[in-house]
Amino acid sequence: MQPINHGWFYTSFPQRNGMLLPATEIFSMRALPPLPKLAQGMLRVKLSLVAVAPMAKTYLELPGNNTGAEELGLQRTAIGSPVPSEYIADVVETTSPAYSVGDKIWGFGPLFLYRDIVADGSDQPNRMPPMKAFPGVPVEKLLSVVTPSAGITAFCAVEHHPCGRVDEPFAQRTVLVTSAAGAVGLVVGQLYKNKGCRVIGVTSSREKADRLEKFGGYDAVIAYKTEDIDARLNELAPAGLDVFIDNVGAEQLDAGTRHMKIGGRILSVGAIGEMDAMVTGTVRGMKEYLRIPARELTFGGMLMYNHFDQIPGAVMALSAMLADGSLKSAETVVRGGFDKWAECVDQVYDSQTFGRMILALDDRRAAE
Repeated sequence: MQPINHGWFYTSFPQRNGMLLPATEIFSMRALPPLPKLAQGMLRVKLSLVAVAPMAKTYLELPGNNTGAEELGLQRTAIGSPVPSEYIADVVETTSPAYSVGDKIWGFGPLFLYRDIVADGSDQPNRMPPMKAFPGVPVEKLLSVVTPSAGITAFCAVEHHPCGRVDEPFAQRTVLVTSAAGAVGLVVGQLYKNKGCRVIGVTSSREKADRLEKFGGYDAVIAYKTEDIDARLNELAPAGLDVFIDNVGAEQLDAGTRHMKIGGRILSVGAIGEMDAMVTGTVRGMKEYLRIPARELTFGGMLMYNHFDQIPGAVMALSAMLADGSLKSAETVVRGGFDKWAECVDQVYDSQTFGRMILALDDRRAAE
């Protein structure tokens, strides 16, 4: 019997009558046609875990995010198109000798409960075969850390990007990370801390900041909703910052830039703080850019789509660190039906998460 299949689609522009809409009104879950007979060299998979990430909204086709990233492979989601997402899925049928029924794989693609994928990876942006879950690594941690939009981005930023790398003596280097409790920030902080750097984070609430300090990876964390970032950076880094990894943009990007040492390096990885402005086309942008020439700063950007060749090495390194305990993961796991995905997206934007948010699908409700 054919399984009942559903998918999530971008169906409504995120603004109506001057009001910004929640994800539950931007996206819709739709019934999909029956799947065809599985062709040779294919896998049929069923989602079990879904990564709920800011990219669900920042990848939308909006007036304020026409940035030219398509040349590096990032395709914006047009209205009427399925939503892309990272996921863990179970192989339920296969015509490839490389995979067996019951294998768990990581994938990226349209957010469909069931989907057919090519076993050799030729239908994937990175042209890599579907990655099997590693023995001994819980699948939640795999999706939380060892994936391109989370730990792999963090690893490439810290270890490979010229604006993210730090030079010895590490103990004399001070690093600032915004969205420090997010899926990328959580890993970035630990990677720098493991090198011996002094690491300062920025997150939303004091409660989350305290939790992050206890979790590890950060010497101090600023709660931007109740604390003045400039005042706290004067206190925590009076000599200035060597490296600044920014995941937020807007006011937080400016605040960090004001505290850079001469010759410091800034790496822009994301701009979740500009999400509403992307909708209206009124992106705030960077107001402190004059400090770049005045203090001889180096400002760079990073898009993971341009670093697929670094994924295998990052996967091996991150998996080893998870195994030996030098890297920890944190997940906010929501258990429920496939229909709860949009609600989870709203929770991410309301800063209700710590680490990566994961929707763990309840089999009894997944096909409702």
